[in-house]
Parts: sequence; structure tokens; C-alpha cells
Amino acid sequence: MSELSRRQQARDDRRDNQRVFVFSVTVAILVMLGALIYFYAVDKRGEGPSRETAPPPAAQVQGGAQTAPTTAPTAPQQQQK
Repeated sequence: MSELSRRQQARDDRRDNQRVFVFSVTVAILVMLGALIYFYAVDKRGEGPSRETAPPPAAQVQGGAQTAPTTAPTAPQQQQK
């Protein structure tokens, strides 16, 4: 392979890599926009999870944080004589 053809091949490779990069970024942006539009449309049509039936955030149980049940304090027992 001559020096001229190597340079031309390298230039063509760089150009191809740039085209593939631009194409990939464009596809990624279009996919993100499509997902955002889809979720917005689902939310507007009311097909998403209902906000009325979902429990409030304070009522949700945390996975690992379990506490022992609280007991009422007991009255001191009187000693019989």
C-alpha cells in the first residue's frame, strides 16, 4: 500500500467514524424525545398509574426499616406484705 492510499484510507476512516457518531447521537436523542412524548401522552390520557389510588408517601413501608411494636408502660406492681 502506498503512502498516499494510506493517508486517504485514514481520512476516509475518520470521516466514516464521524458519520457513525453523529448518526448514533441523533438516534439516541430521537429515542429520548420519543419516550418523553409517549409518557406525556399516556399521562394526559389517564392511562398511567392513578394518583388517587396510590398511598401517600408517608404511608409507604420502608423495606429494611422495621421497628419493634411499642408497648404501653406498665404500672409498677405493689408488693404484698
